[in-house]
Amino acid sequence: MSLILPLQDSPAADQEMWRGLFTEGNPLDDRGPLVHLRETSRKRLSQSYGQWLQWHLGCGAHTRNIAPADRVTRPALLQWLSTLDRLAPMSRLILVTGVLRVVTAGDPSRDWRPERALRARLKSLAGRGTQARKIGRILSSQLLLDTGLQLVEEAKTRGGSGVFRATSLRDGAMIALLSMMPMRVRALAGLTLGTSVIVDDDRIFISISPELSKTHIPWEAEVPPQVAPALRDYLDDARPFLAARGSGDDQSLWLGRKGSALKIGAFRSTISKQTKRLTGISVPPHFFRDAAATSLARISPEAASLIRPVLGHSGFQTADRHYIHAQTIEAGREYACLLQSMKETSA
Repeated sequence: MSLILPLQDSPAADQEMWRGLFTEGNPLDDRGPLVHLRETSRKRLSQSYGQWLQWHLGCGAHTRNIAPADRVTRPALLQWLSTLDRLAPMSRLILVTGVLRVVTAGDPSRDWRPERALRARLKSLAGRGTQARKIGRILSSQLLLDTGLQLVEEAKTRGGSGVFRATSLRDGAMIALLSMMPMRVRALAGLTLGTSVIVDDDRIFISISPELSKTHIPWEAEVPPQVAPALRDYLDDARPFLAARGSGDDQSLWLGRKGSALKIGAFRSTISKQTKRLTGISVPPHFFRDAAATSLARISPEAASLIRPVLGHSGFQTADRHYIHAQTIEAGREYACLLQSMKETSA
């Protein structure tokens, strides 16, 4: 894993601090406080801290001689934020959070309350980020399932054994699976035959390891019967065809046109494109999780209690949020019906 800051000319003190945060070792040795982070998390911290460092070093040559933790003060952060007003509140929060995570891990003995209070203020301003992009794009899980199955049927009736047919079977199975088992893209892309995908004569199991789970909690479930036939069509027909176009030894569940594992970026573009074509609405993979939560919450409070295990969450905040959202939707429907009845009565 990379330990290099994005600035090639970073001060020696910053490079030393960064190496210390990620020092490897066995449990009996001194290990870095952030050594447990995945490469993607380290990269995000590196980018946030690198942006901060670049700005601070640009304030004057004397700043190179200041210890990394001493640079990060509430006034300095406020000054930095004043140059980032073009960014969305959530983006500013992410940057400050990254910087604070680095320096507080590097100097945990310092009193960081003023800086943490600033972060709390930024978090309050950011809320849950902009939700405007989700308006009208959270479809029901049943509709998403039907969309995936429709794509599979289109491919099967088309006949032949071309690449287009194979990738359509793949995309349909992928959308159907995601509608009923709304895992994160990283987990979806990491599924492999024989380890996280277990196939027998009667059932198919999906097992997500802690390494593929955001919460580091393993997750396992049987593929629902509504989805299993579509997934088997892909496994028995389309996947062997695609595998033959490559080395043939790639155990990844989802293969691309050249027979190698489908890259993570392709999942977003493919699913968004296919849902747009079939429903008229572009639904990216992470919206399937909102769809599942909202669909469950609409059924009943009892069904809403399934949101946490279905999504693999460790807390109940998401379940509560989507239940409230569903109540709001139902209230809007009742209000519309009331207006319609009043209109008919007055007519």
